[in-house]
Amino acid sequence: MKILLSIFMLLATANSCNSSKKAIETNKKMQEVLLGTYYVTQLGDTDVSSYKITINFDDTEKKVTGFAGCNSFFGTYTLENNTLTFGNIASSKKLCPGTISQTERQFLKALNSVNAFSIKDNLISFSENDDILITGTNTIITSNKSSVVTNDIEYKTSVKYTTTTRGSYDFISISKSNILLSKDKGLQNILKYNTDSKDWEAIQKLIKGLDVETIKDLIPPSKNYQLDGAQHANLAVIIGDIEYMTPTFDHGNPPEAIEVLVNKVLSIKENTAKN
Repeated sequence: MKILLSIFMLLATANSCNSSKKAIETNKKMQEVLLGTYYVTQLGDTDVSSYKITINFDDTEKKVTGFAGCNSFFGTYTLENNTLTFGNIASSKKLCPGTISQTERQFLKALNSVNAFSIKDNLISFSENDDILITGTNTIITSNKSSVVTNDIEYKTSVKYTTTTRGSYDFISISKSNILLSKDKGLQNILKYNTDSKDWEAIQKLIKGLDVETIKDLIPPSKNYQLDGAQHANLAVIIGDIEYMTPTFDHGNPPEAIEVLVNKVLSIKENTAKN
């Protein structure tokens, strides 16, 4: 009888350990899924898909960026099991017309209230306790890829490149009309220059040759950026109201697919700063 009882206790302990292990693996899997870009479809019960709001998660740096309807936003997040908290959320300061401004404020307010998330298939929901605040999908909200990159690519198109270390920040944004440069992480102090038409033609050609929908999946060729104090970078291509962003990579060693574009952006920045 004692032998049978011992065997039963061993089996119960093993099953308990297996259950705990499976729970840990399940939680870890959920955390690993929370990366890349999600496209917001609803704020509460309101359909906001027409505003092309995006949220991009950088799992390595625990940073969040995106497009809030009119302005870009950025900040940090913490994730433990299924508890999600956003912190230090800030945005650019472009003036927004009418309902866009109101929707953007509602979205950013909701983002700061989020404390949980859930994922099912390609859908994600962010909630405060049991109240769903934001709903999104990892599927681009456009009819097809050709409608994103067309002969009208110049319309509301820009390239953004940022480099960051523990003690420095460098921001470059290039559009058809303007080059914006800043070393202020809050983007309060920005230098503005006119874009040379030949430079923009070169940038436009490189964007057309880039599969923007897949740059979020690029694998960095090196990972020195994971070391404290190392200089790391991100490239984003903004087309219309959608921002396509790469994962973090080492400044000076971008993934091959974007290397020519990155080098062109840095070259334009260097020449502009000289003048």
